[in-house]
Formats: sequence, structure tokens, C-alpha cells
Amino acid sequence: MHHPHLAAHWQALYGLRDRLHQPAWHIVVLGQVGRGKSALLNALYGEAIFPVGAIHGTTQWPRTVRWHCQDQIVDLTDTPGLDEVAGSDRESMTWSAVETADLVLFVTQDSFTPVECQARDRLRTLRIPHKLILAKADLYPPMAEGIAVSSTTGQGIPELRQLLQQWLQQEAPQARALRILHQASQVEQSLGAALGPQDTSAWSWLTAQMVASLLLPGGFFDVVLAMISTLAYIRKACQAYGVPFPLPAFGSLSQFVLLWYAAIYLTSWPGLTFGTDLWGVNTNVVLQGGVIFWGYQQIRRRLDPYLQQGYQWGHHGPQRLLQQLTQTRANVTASG
Repeated sequence: MHHPHLAAHWQALYGLRDRLHQPAWHIVVLGQVGRGKSALLNALYGEAIFPVGAIHGTTQWPRTVRWHCQDQIVDLTDTPGLDEVAGSDRESMTWSAVETADLVLFVTQDSFTPVECQARDRLRTLRIPHKLILAKADLYPPMAEGIAVSSTTGQGIPELRQLLQQWLQQEAPQARALRILHQASQVEQSLGAALGPQDTSAWSWLTAQMVASLLLPGGFFDVVLAMISTLAYIRKACQAYGVPFPLPAFGSLSQFVLLWYAAIYLTSWPGLTFGTDLWGVNTNVVLQGGVIFWGYQQIRRRLDPYLQQGYQWGHHGPQRLLQQLTQTRANVTASG
């Protein structure tokens, strides 16, 4: 594995790969304390399998049970409330479960609290599909949006089961794929940020080649030096980003490098000298120095896309696929 210190990033990709092939769909219930999350799952399951109590905060950590929704296998996860007395530890466990969900049932009552507004914004930022569930419909008036249910009277439970069945059959595969692509894109960005500080500056190689070109006689030695120096620089840059080195993979860069070697050879021919014997400046020295400097700048500019695509997967990366899917969906919507 390239860059052992980036193992955590690669491990996240392995987790996404495993989730893509999971046979069970993951549905997580989310909401504040006392909203009736556990009771809702019991009503869906058809059995009192999740503990409920008269006091708030009965669910102290995420708990998952296997549920068969017709021909679909579902893992139902109950979570602690968003505003638990225990504080951030339980909320952290809640969001860890939510981030692996295919669908979130966001449970509220008759109006949104500031905590619920923040949670819903976070779901949208994470691009996690969610359904708004208005629990305790027998006690509170329904809101303009959402699915009104009552775990006590059974109101809305059959409709919710049917809605979930339709979602699992028609939308779940695409939703999971889009969610995993979005998470892979985040891994791509974090890899880029981690690799960004890598030192791939060409100044040290440029300085060494300029000095050596002044000391070595003849154009042949200048070209040999340029070949050794540039290949070593390109190899070091590739190692810094953990991408393959072979020169043919660089395409147009290899063609440019060959032309650059020819220019270095031509500029090594004897030129005119201006000034006194002590302070004289030879035109070929100035010209060759300029060609070498310009060449390194061009190599760095042409090398950048290859280095970046090494961790961004190029045109097959998740961000590119997300853009294509978004454009395709927009075209389908526009065509009616």
C-alpha cells in the first residue's frame, strides 16, 4: 500500500466497498429524546423488541435488529436521542449509526426545535435520504409535511410499511449507490488534502542541473545530466503522491521531455561572449539556463494533472460520476 500513514483513508474505501455489497438495507431512526422512536420501530416490527419506558433516554446506545419487509432484508437501528442528558458521547454514537444508513426515519412531533433543524440540515449536508415521521399523531396536530403515525393507535403504520416497501424496491439501490459515491468523493478530497503538503518542488533539481551544466563540457554531457536529473525528479514526485512512475504513462509529457533534451543540446553550442575576460557572459550559457528553467516549469505544469489523477481516479472518480448522474437526471426531468 502506498503511504502507510494514509491507511485510514484507504480503510474507509474498503468499508464503502463492503457496504455496496451488503444484502441488508440499513434503516436508522433519528430524533430527540421522548419522540417515540423505539415505539415506532416496535410498531413497524410488529413486536415489542425495542425497550421503551416512561422516563426519557431509555435507549442509551444504538441497537439493531433484523427485519424482513416482504422480500427485502432490513436492519432496523434504534438510536439515543439527539439531546441526551449524557451529552456528546451518545450523540456521537447516534451519528456514527446514521452515517452508515441507507434511509433515516427522522421522528418529530408537531413542530421543529432548533436541535431538530440542525439535525435535518446535517442530514442534507451528508446527503442521507430521510423520511419525516410525525409521531404521536393521536396527541398532536399534524404538520404540513411528513407522515403522521401513532404507535399507540396504529394510525399510519400500515401506510408507512407500504411506503418503506416501495422505497426499498424502487429507490434503495440508487440511493445507496449515490450515497457511497458521495462518501468516496469525500475520501478523495481528504486524500488530496493529505497529499497536498508533499514536497515536489523542482528548485533543488533545477539548481543542481544549472550548476552541473556550467561545469560539464559539451552538449552531450548536458543532455545526459538533464535525463538523469529530470527522471529522478519525476520519480520522486510520483513517489510523493504514491502513483506509478513509468514514463510512457505520462503521454504528452514524455514527448515534451525529448524535445526539451534536444533544445538543451542545441543551446550548448559555442556562442558569443560579451564583456571583459573577468566579467564576460557567454550567450549560450544564458540561453541554456533559460531553457533549463523553462523546461522544469513546463514539466511541473504537465505533471500536476497526472499526480492529481493518481488519487482522484481521473475521469472515473466519484465526483465525475456524481456530476454525470446529476446531469442525466436533470436531462430526464427536463424531457418529461
